[in-house]
Amino acid sequence: MAAFKKGKALGADLLELDVQLTRDGHLVIFHDDTLDRTTNGKGLLRERTLAELKELDAGSWFSPEFAGERIPTFEEVVEWATDVGMRLNVELKSGPYPAFDSTLAVKVVEVLEKYGRIDDCLCISFDHIWIAEVKRRAPGLACAINYTARLMDPIGVARAAGADILNVHQQFVSPDLAAAAHQAGLGLQCYCDNPEVAQLFTRMGIDFMDSDHPDVIKAAVRAIPREEVGSLSTSL
Repeated sequence: MAAFKKGKALGADLLELDVQLTRDGHLVIFHDDTLDRTTNGKGLLRERTLAELKELDAGSWFSPEFAGERIPTFEEVVEWATDVGMRLNVELKSGPYPAFDSTLAVKVVEVLEKYGRIDDCLCISFDHIWIAEVKRRAPGLACAINYTARLMDPIGVARAAGADILNVHQQFVSPDLAAAAHQAGLGLQCYCDNPEVAQLFTRMGIDFMDSDHPDVIKAAVRAIPREEVGSLSTSL
């Protein structure tokens, strides 16, 4: 939770988080597939129950001041975000082994519906079938397809999943892609933590960026004259 509170303090518009399923079917927030790097546990997260995960220290790896931080559940974060007025960028994480059922997608939608967050949050995933399932159950929930490739037809892939946004790896961002996305009525998203690159992306037409330093990236983007925003794609 400390990371989300820090993100809010730095002025982030949305807080990005990764949702996974525990062995006993609970939604928790965790980035890695395994526990080893960021907790005092070992092995795959998906093989642990919620009770087992709640016993782990998920903060000491980063700094002693965060010792005792626990792995939060998705509902705990959504409840907090609702109380403080924060929007969420929710990544559905499939892990190292593909899941061929829609349990994660269904449960994420249920929690967002419970707290009335369908209209102001975002769901993203590399599993485009999950995105299609989310859109089927909650058409009003904005969704993005994640991908790290030069797709032959990114617009077609997004439409097949019912997605609203292309969330592309930054090495594949281009004015052509921005122009095509906007012409198709799609948004364009990427990760960026370099202020100079963020300014270039803004001129290309990127609609929003994920970052570990939202205050720095927002300041860089706001420094660009309004007439230059998207200028590299609109000139094509």
